[in-house]
Amino acid sequence: MRLAGPAAAPRVIPAVAVAILLAVGIAGCAPKRVALPSGAGTPVGDATSILAEALGHCAGLRTLTAEIGLSGRAAGQRIRVRLIAGLAAPDRIRLEAIAPIGPPVFILASVGEDTTLLLPRGDRVLKGEPPAAILEALAGIRVTPAALRRLLAGCPADDVDATDVRAVGDDWVLARTGNGGTAYLHRVSGRWRLAAVRGGALDAELGPGESVQPVFLRLSSPDASTGGAFDLTLRLSQVEVDTDVPDEVFTVRVPADAAAMSLDELRQFGPLRDRSGS
Repeated sequence: MRLAGPAAAPRVIPAVAVAILLAVGIAGCAPKRVALPSGAGTPVGDATSILAEALGHCAGLRTLTAEIGLSGRAAGQRIRVRLIAGLAAPDRIRLEAIAPIGPPVFILASVGEDTTLLLPRGDRVLKGEPPAAILEALAGIRVTPAALRRLLAGCPADDVDATDVRAVGDDWVLARTGNGGTAYLHRVSGRWRLAAVRGGALDAELGPGESVQPVFLRLSSPDASTGGAFDLTLRLSQVEVDTDVPDEVFTVRVPADAAAMSLDELRQFGPLRDRSGS
């Protein structure tokens, strides 16, 4: 998949740009919840082969590019949008929200804390805020570029502790993650795959594909009763892992007359509400 480099675009009213974005619908309902096993399980003496089969690709993960159909609910609002994503270690990200015609509705590019969000159709720009805070304002979910890159690749956001692995029945293994959460590994058609992660700021469920790469990712709030609760499905296509992604992908050329905006102003737009009526 090809990511565009720095880009600029003509001025129109930002609200119009948001309306165009929201018209780009992603069909389909949220996938069914993964039925996770209960119980503490029994210790696995040597889980090396299980962890290698399910998570062996995670240690060397450098880059990931994909098209993402994002849909669901956040902060009581429906969300529908299609994204082009590029992520690279340790913490670089580029997201483009695709419109039916013309330039992207927004471009988010970040190297560490050097972050730029450009609304090309309104010549508005937000700079200097953490990418996780911008993602929360855009889509209702706070996640770092590094954590998102790993989850999209079928990896827990944090490494697992190989000394704390437990089996529940014949087809489930639980492993403790570095942030105190739990990674659930499931044996499907004789192969171990990451099925879910619980604990931390979000819960993740992964839809298995032919390889370790999931075909969808479901991210939800651990506590659905809070005002900022979210339940989002990311359907993945055109995924490429560990290809060379040029450094210029993670920068944006900002028009000289672009007007600065604040994070609070961005929050007034979102999350990206689905007003399509479908």
